[in-house]
Amino acid sequence: MKFRFKVFFGCMFFVLLSFHGSAQGEYTIKGRVVEKDLGESVAFATVVLKDISIWSITDNEGNFILKDIPYGEYKIHISCLGFKAVESSIVINSDRTSLLFKMETENHNLSEVIVIAEESRENGTSSTIKKEALKHLQPSSFADILELLPGGVSQKNSMTTMKLISLREPGSASSFSNDSYDYNSSFGTSFVIDGQAISNDAELQNVTGSYSSDRYIRRRNTTGKGIDMRLISTDNIESVEIVRGIPSVKYGGLTSGLVNITRAYKAKPLTARIKADPGSKLFSIGKGVNLGGSKSLNADIDYLDYKSDPRNPKVNYSRITGSVRYGSRSESENGLFTFNANIDYTGSFDETKKDPEIDLPETDKYKSKYNKVSAGTTLSWQSYKSSFFKGIEARVNGSYTHNQKVIDKSVLGNNTPIMTNREEGEFYSEYLPSSYLSHLVVDGKPIYLFADVSSDFQLDIFNVKQNILIGAEWRYNKNFGDGEVYDVNRPLYPGNGRSRVSKDIPSIQRLSFYMQDKLSIPIANHRLNLQGGVRATQALNMASDYALSGKLYFDPRANMRWRFPKFNLFNRSGYVELTGGYGVHTKFPGLTHLYPDMLYLDIVQLNYFSQNKDLRQVQYKTKMIDPINYQLKPNRNEKFEFGFNLKLGKARAYVTAYHELLKNGFKRLGYYDVMDYKLYDISSGPAVNDLKAPPTVEMFDYEARKEFVYYSKRGNGAREEKVGVEYQIDLGQIDAIHSRVSINGAWMRAKYDLSDATYKHPSTVIDGKDYPYIGYYNWDRGKEYEQFNTNFRADTHIEKFGLMFSTAIQCMWYHQFRYNPHDGMPEYYFDMDGNQFEYNESHTTDPLLRFLYHKPSPNDFDLYKTPIGIDVNLTVSKSIGDQMELSFYVNRILDYHPDYTRSDGTKVTRKVSPYFGMELNINL
Repeated sequence: MKFRFKVFFGCMFFVLLSFHGSAQGEYTIKGRVVEKDLGESVAFATVVLKDISIWSITDNEGNFILKDIPYGEYKIHISCLGFKAVESSIVINSDRTSLLFKMETENHNLSEVIVIAEESRENGTSSTIKKEALKHLQPSSFADILELLPGGVSQKNSMTTMKLISLREPGSASSFSNDSYDYNSSFGTSFVIDGQAISNDAELQNVTGSYSSDRYIRRRNTTGKGIDMRLISTDNIESVEIVRGIPSVKYGGLTSGLVNITRAYKAKPLTARIKADPGSKLFSIGKGVNLGGSKSLNADIDYLDYKSDPRNPKVNYSRITGSVRYGSRSESENGLFTFNANIDYTGSFDETKKDPEIDLPETDKYKSKYNKVSAGTTLSWQSYKSSFFKGIEARVNGSYTHNQKVIDKSVLGNNTPIMTNREEGEFYSEYLPSSYLSHLVVDGKPIYLFADVSSDFQLDIFNVKQNILIGAEWRYNKNFGDGEVYDVNRPLYPGNGRSRVSKDIPSIQRLSFYMQDKLSIPIANHRLNLQGGVRATQALNMASDYALSGKLYFDPRANMRWRFPKFNLFNRSGYVELTGGYGVHTKFPGLTHLYPDMLYLDIVQLNYFSQNKDLRQVQYKTKMIDPINYQLKPNRNEKFEFGFNLKLGKARAYVTAYHELLKNGFKRLGYYDVMDYKLYDISSGPAVNDLKAPPTVEMFDYEARKEFVYYSKRGNGAREEKVGVEYQIDLGQIDAIHSRVSINGAWMRAKYDLSDATYKHPSTVIDGKDYPYIGYYNWDRGKEYEQFNTNFRADTHIEKFGLMFSTAIQCMWYHQFRYNPHDGMPEYYFDMDGNQFEYNESHTTDPLLRFLYHKPSPNDFDLYKTPIGIDVNLTVSKSIGDQMELSFYVNRILDYHPDYTRSDGTKVTRKVSPYFGMELNINL
């Protein structure tokens, strides 16, 4: 990796040296921005030369000045709230002092609305989804908008399980069936709202003992898995950029990608949204107020109520969000000062209960209450006069969450002893009742703090303007909750009775520094845009025992975009771009990875269960194992990209090939220990009639035994490789059919495998004793997934009737998976004295050692391929005057999913059901 990194940046430096002489002089342009029809000045419009990031803000008279511009051809982009953006090309070979730009008033005409994700290569491979596209999509939560990405498909709205993001993964790879790989993709995706990163790294909502049972608990628990997208409302989002490629080094705490959400801070009109579909009801309302000058205040609230089946009130989910945002701008001849502040609330309530008339026992229920308050501020200063210092920006935000999970459950005791000791040794105890009601509260109170400060500078090196970003970031995560709270004599899962208080766990802190250079080099009629930088991160507040302690992790990242000279084809102007990128991305472990609960391994030695309750006796032995992996390292993902972009008239095409390799992802690995214990012979003890009190172990003979105790702990044991090709073709508005036509999709493959060995112990019992060996395996049941899909979309506007029809044909050409091949054998095996032996093929038929061999069946590594499936989705929007819009959607209104036969001869019949919804939007 280091070699490829050096080669990549060496090539960049060579290009700089080779072509710096092409930059000729520096120039100034002056101009004015006016309203097209009336000629009135447009104040506070943003004027940007996109290729070199030189920008200005128009004054009250609409005037602007851009200085120190190198010779070349650029895109000038002008935007302002309430006006349609203007973009055109401009050649700078001398000073220009009388430019005039005219902006049209934004009238929200449907023919001008873009309702697809717009591809961009400005910040790595990314898609930008704007307000109008969100409104037309009619999402209930952030998870719904992912279908607009290349490779995305529509999903039926379901809110009773967590919604985790999955980038560049086939759909089946991100399902719960692949959860043995610890959700590295979702955990490694960073969410940023208004420039402020959010986090749930301090979440500790695990329920001890629920790992292999109770899906309704596991599938609602996001501890160590990333952000639950159900919690993010879309109603106050102005735009969202989803970076799948290589983001700026400004953004950290990620391996898979970045979700960058921007909300409105300028005053907006009163808006209301009412949505209904068979499972959910949603209502939102928002209003902005102009406080005079350039100060504004916005407030909005959103409420969602969801039932998985309207006829079944037992399973439901509800969410309420609220936000208040203040923004102000102050401009002088020296520069622009901006201050934004926000305070937000998110409440989420998840409930599952049983119907006493249908289900037994009627006492079982599950309830989750999530209440989060967050606040943040952003201050920025952009200098107009300094040629070196261009600005500084500071962001601070924090959040407090009270996350409480309440579970009531009827439990069978199964003659299990009550185990509450917190030290090793042998202990007498009582039996749990044959059945009882358990009440558990998991109390979490995560606190998260974030601060970031960065400055922009400009330098001329070799006559090439360098746009330099330097910054630092600090993050703090701590959980002040009480953890699992319950009656230790009535645990939710028999055998568990040693809860831990979450607030006793130390905080995790991260300190990062980053530096980036962005430049644009004109080379004759070509243009080379380069962005490169490095981010360094260190974990603070870590004990010296941890490998993380005191170590810096460096993330080098770079993106390149080479634009070739413009050409004309079919009377249309166009250009071609080649893009490329390389980057390393690091995600540090959360509290649940670094500080797992102490393991108490118990073996019952005496089990004297008499019909006379007063004579019952149980004795057990406890061994304690610390499952903390002090050698745990961060996830690190290495990405390569190469792309091709084409623009011809209104049409645009993007194709990107990528390769991602995460070699040391988080994964639970199997470990073992050996435990000595005594097995007391009940038949050797006194007769029941001779006992006046519960017997003691001294009254019985025993056999000394050894037994393997098998447990798991988190390690860097996951290897995840992603390769694929993403594409999008946007033909723009085709006037002849009044439609905007676009095509997107992806071919992608993801492979999940072990990067570190694991121990496995057969469940075989030999002569009533534990199997005497344990195997050391360098394989597990990892899988390889692959899919190829194309989405065809036409957005048709019938202006006369104020109608917009969007028809999407989603073609999943195929999707498939197979288990990774392996020979079924361990590499080594160990006996209970710790002796290591090599395992070979002859052992697979040995009467004793054959149990370590997991012989693959003839069909174990078959390819399970699902052939073509096609869904047709329809969305209709109708404007009612200037202030109302009614929308309706039907997904899978038509479909084609033919029956097929799997490789093992099984015939599969597929059935899909349409689903629909509607909403009303009001703007006053």
